[in-house]
Amino acid sequence: MRKIAVVMAVLALAGCENEVEQVHKQVAEHLQNPKTAKFANVRISEQGTICGQFRGKDASGAFESYRSYVAIKKDATYEIIIDQSPAELMRIREICGGAELQRRADALAEQPAAQGWDVEIIQGANMGAVSDTTARLIEKQIPSSVIKRDGKPVVLLGPFPDKAAADAQKADVMARLGIDSVVIQHDAVR
Repeated sequence: MRKIAVVMAVLALAGCENEVEQVHKQVAEHLQNPKTAKFANVRISEQGTICGQFRGKDASGAFESYRSYVAIKKDATYEIIIDQSPAELMRIREICGGAELQRRADALAEQPAAQGWDVEIIQGANMGAVSDTTARLIEKQIPSSVIKRDGKPVVLLGPFPDKAAADAQKADVMARLGIDSVVIQHDAVR
C-alpha cells in the first residue's frame, strides 16, 4: 500500500513538472529568442497557479532583465499574464504576493522620507527560504539585512539616501536575480 502511495505521489509530481514545462514554453514565446529562456523563483500554489520571473537573450545575444509572470490554472489550460505594464505587474502581485506592500509604497511615494528609502523583497506565498534569498544577494555582492515584522522575517536592502538610489537598486536586483521588490520609506509602517 505504501509503495502505491509513493508511486502515485511521484506520478502527480511528474504531471506538475510537465505542466510547468508547458507554461514555460508559452511564457518563453514572449521573448525575442524563446530558446534562451531562463526562469527564476518559480513557485506553484496549492491551486496550481505558477508564479515566477523569466528572461532571455535579445537580438545582440545579451540577457534582458527579468520580468514577472503568472500562469493561472483554468481547468486543463492556463491564463498567462506577463509583466508588460504597471497594471499587469499589480495583477501578478495580487495573485503571487506583494500587492498590499506595493499599495502602501505607492501611497507614501511622494512624501519625504526622513530616514531614507528601503528596497523590500516581496516574500509572497511559496517564495522560498529567506536564507536562500539572502545567499543569492550575497553571491552578487548586494548587502541586505533581515528584520522581523509580525513574527515573520523580511529582507531589506538599504536604507538609501534618496528614492532614485533605491529605485536603481530595485531595478538591479530584478535584472540580475529576478527577485521582485518594492521601494518604500525606511520608517514607513507596513
